[in-house]
Amino acid sequence: MHKVVNRRQARIAVPIEFSRPAQQAFSPEFKARIVKIYSLFPELQEKRILCGSMRKRGWIEGTATGWTSPPVFRLQANVSNYTIAHELTHLVQGNGSGIPHGEMACDIWTVNRMPTKLLDQRPYYLLKNYRVDWKHDRAAIKELCGQAIELRKTQRAYIVWLRDQIKKLE
Repeated sequence: MHKVVNRRQARIAVPIEFSRPAQQAFSPEFKARIVKIYSLFPELQEKRILCGSMRKRGWIEGTATGWTSPPVFRLQANVSNYTIAHELTHLVQGNGSGIPHGEMACDIWTVNRMPTKLLDQRPYYLLKNYRVDWKHDRAAIKELCGQAIELRKTQRAYIVWLRDQIKKLE
């Protein structure tokens, strides 16, 4: 006896479609990490999302294109949890989400959204000119990102404020 599953239930059971190259390039463990990080993005839960694979291209580990149908993000195999979340954040940016466009904003909202234990990679755009100890200071930086997001509600200079606060951690 076969269980009948409607399209909506099937989408929730398999929230992300992996392209054929991604199916081949990504291990089951890596695909499970992608799905785990995806679960932190309720805004994407009802959307069809395609995850593709990309070859090594310099220092770029992932890309995201949110205006396509379906939205697509591509990753190199076995990238960090942070990179997965950063690319998913790009798919959420704009369109009334409250997350402004841009790499710096993407880093701020990604750090804020991720549980501290999953922050396994230094956010490049946010910390590229700072000498902070990411492993030691990531909880403090996560807290500062949350404060900056709150500050943005009344002050557009939230990034300047955040950068000044991070500088104090050096």
